[in-house]
Formats: sequence, C-alpha cells, structure tokens
Amino acid sequence: MLNATPARAQRQSRPIWVRGATLVDPVAGEEGGTKADILVRDGQIAAIGEGAAAVRAPDDAEIFEASSLIAIPGLVNAHYHSHDALLKGAFDVMSLERWAVRALPRYFPPRSDRELRLRTLIGAAECLRGGISTVQDMLSLWPLTSRQAAIVRDTYRETGLRVVLGLQLADTGPLDTIPYLRDILPADLAGIVAGPPPPPDMPAPVAELEHILAELPAEPNDRVTWAVCPSSPERCSQALLARLLEIARAHSVRLFSHVAISRVEAVGARMLFEAHGGSPIRYLDSIGALGPDLTLAHGVWLDDDDARLLADSGTRLVMNPMSNLKTRNGIAPYRRYAESGIRPGLGCDNCSCSDAQNMFQAMKFSVLLAGIAGRSDDGPGARDSLRAATADGAHALGLDTTGRLSPGFKADITFLDRDDPVYRPLNDATRQIVYGEAGRGVSAVMVDGRFVVRDRKLLTIDEDALADELAELMPAVLREAEAVRARAERLDPYLAEAEARSWEVDVGMTRMACE
Repeated sequence: MLNATPARAQRQSRPIWVRGATLVDPVAGEEGGTKADILVRDGQIAAIGEGAAAVRAPDDAEIFEASSLIAIPGLVNAHYHSHDALLKGAFDVMSLERWAVRALPRYFPPRSDRELRLRTLIGAAECLRGGISTVQDMLSLWPLTSRQAAIVRDTYRETGLRVVLGLQLADTGPLDTIPYLRDILPADLAGIVAGPPPPPDMPAPVAELEHILAELPAEPNDRVTWAVCPSSPERCSQALLARLLEIARAHSVRLFSHVAISRVEAVGARMLFEAHGGSPIRYLDSIGALGPDLTLAHGVWLDDDDARLLADSGTRLVMNPMSNLKTRNGIAPYRRYAESGIRPGLGCDNCSCSDAQNMFQAMKFSVLLAGIAGRSDDGPGARDSLRAATADGAHALGLDTTGRLSPGFKADITFLDRDDPVYRPLNDATRQIVYGEAGRGVSAVMVDGRFVVRDRKLLTIDEDALADELAELMPAVLREAEAVRARAERLDPYLAEAEARSWEVDVGMTRMACE
C-alpha cells in the first residue's frame, strides 16, 4: 500500500525566499508580469518586493531561484468529482442523461477501501501536476460511511492538496427528474434507471453525514475541510434539502450543489418548480437556501432574472465549460453573469465527462466560448479568466485568504517555466498563460508554504508505486464498468425519446448555436 513520507506531509519549517520570479496576479492587474521576490513564512506570503532588502529575507531562509519562472496564484479547480477518476477516457460524447447512468457511483457495486485511496491519489496527482493547488471535491460515496469518508480525507492530507471535501446526497432518482421518462420506460427497466438497491447494512445517509461532521472535524488550519452537498434541487426532496441546509449551518460548513446543467433539466424544472415560475433559483430562494454560504455548479440554463437573484443574494457560481460541451449541455452565459455582478469560478468537473483536470483548458474555453453569445469584445478576456481560475474560484469555495499573490494570503503558488516556447517572446504573460499554456510549463507548485511539486517532480505521491497498484486494480474496475455500460445501453432508446420530447418544449432561452 502506498504511503506518503511523513516528513513531506508537514508544513515547511524554514522560510523560503522565492527570488526573481515574474509575478502575475490578475486581481492586482499585472497583465504582463513584474519581477519580484516573495518571502514565504509559516504557510503564508509574508512579503513581496524587489530584492532581499525589500522582503527582509532571514539568514536561515531557503533560497528558491525563480528568475526563469512565472509565479501565479495556485489554480483553483472549484468543481471536481474524484469518484470517477478511474473512468477517464471511458466515454465519448453523449448527453448528460446517458452519461449519468454509465458513470455515477450508485450504478456500481460498493468500492473497496483500496480503490478509494488509489482514485483519490491519481486525481490529486493530476491536479497538482497541472498547477492546481485547491479543489472542491463533490464526492459521492455509495454507500456513505464514515470509514470511507475518513480514508478520502486522510489520503488528501498526505498529498498536500488543499481540498474542500463535500459529501453528496440525493433521494430523488431519474424517473422523477427526467421529463417523460416514467411515461415511456418499460416497467422491467425501471430498476436499471433507479440503480441497484442499497446494501442491507447501509447506514442512513443523513445520520452518517452528521456523524462524520461531528466525529471527524477539520483541525485548525487544516488543508482539508468538509462541506455538505445536496446533489441538486431536483434530486433532493424539499425535506432532505431543508435538513442538509440545517446540518451545514449547524456545523459551519459550506453548501455546494449542481443547478441547471442540461436542457432536459431546464424542461424538468419548469414542471417540478412550476409554483416558482419553473426556476430552481427562485425555488431555492423560497426555502432560504440562497446566500454566500451556497455555491452552485454549472448554471448553464439560467435566465437573467435568475442571475440577478444569485448576484443580489451573494450566492456563488462555478462554470464548467469542458464537461458541459462533452455532455452536450450548452454554454453558460459568462458575459451575462459578469454583467449581473457575479464573478464565477471555474472547474473541470468529472474525470469521465471532461477527462482532464486541466484549468488551462478551462480558462481558454471560458473566454472563447463567450464569443458565441455575442460579438462584443468588451470581455470576458484573459485576465477575467485567470481571475476566475484563482481569486474568484477561491471566493466560490469560501477560501478568501487564497487565490492571490499578496502578503497575508496563503502561500499557494504555481510556477511556470518562462523558457517554454509558449512564453518566447514574453509579450504578455496573462494572455500567454490563458491562450497558450496547456500545463506543460508547470515546473513547481507550492501549497500552504511547502513545495508539493518541484522541478516537475511530484513530491508527496510515489507515482511509480501508484502505477503498479492501478495496473493490478484496473482489470476488475473495467469489468464492472462494462457490466454497467451493457445495462445502461438498454435505457438509451427511452432516454433519447425523453430528450427529444424535451427539445420540443420552449424554455425561453438558448444556450446552443443549433437552437
């Protein structure tokens, strides 16, 4: 079994003097980058300036020569799911509804502790190598147990990644959320779309969630903290949603949920939330769910009134352009959100419906896709996108002391190799990061004041040992995935018909060029 080196899991004890880096902080407006030194002490950025005198570097400081590096705030992957990290590349383009019955944990047998640990490690390794210092992992455990939740938490602690670890719950299935499906699906297939019954000894999910938050609390200054995740307004009964709101607030943890991902969901919302004008946002507002302690992922099929309500309430939003395209959901209206006063974060979403935890891809997609919504060249632009992937993403996670290169902020820093051809010549660092970088240039990553990647080597995970263990595990995983796929194929004609009927409904907005 893989083990992290204990000494590596501790915060850096000596101060670090980062010398001569090219700094790019989108909030500060340093578009092209300025040369400066950074003093890191006790997990924080203690000072920034030009030269040792400016940063008052102590005699015992470790010197990190960064004259050939660009320093940016550590990237924040503000919406991620680790539970399908072993299914990357398993699916081609398909609708969200078809993908879900092939990939979500409830369609698989309960997973072993070993698999849980390995998939957490491989996901964390990809994130860190890609310059990501922070993730919000909306984790589905089937069944939800405190033992397996503790395994994921402890594994993350070893990796050095900063994580807001959310436990996802739902009590309403596809037959009650996908429009028309119950009417057209043969009775003998209802069990497939609902998923296997829970194990007989499965603890009550809500009670287990309360136990986890009470018995496994985050330690002070812990890089791994808990969150509560009602899956979506459609997939949670009002009673469950109200209880999860109550639990989150009692334990002072954030809430995360999905909202308005696909056009099918938009049609379903018109039926399920008819009393609220067909809007999941107005429904959430009616039960007191909106506010700064709630973050919603996706928001593709929301209208201008929804956006204003989100902005006025301080509710936070995360866009996921790559997965939305691959699952044929459309394009979130980035420009409209910005104009409404929302500053969305960015995420990479599931490993099996975007296939890459790559925030450089997410940044570039978010800017370029906004052009489909109109011809205006007023934005969003490269600086907006880099801010969405750093400071705004951190804000969406309630981590307002991360996401900046500024004294007093956490020392979460990603270093890019400015000798890479992408940066030669270096005309504008921000634009070249967003439009040119793909992750190849990531040279080092610091989280909480210690290096977790240095000289392109991941320091907290033995990747060779991880590869060996995965090779042993994957044949069984792929056999089970094939069985799930074969069952799901029986549903495809009926899901396709439900989708076709949904496309005939006017939802009052367009999010696809073909509409």
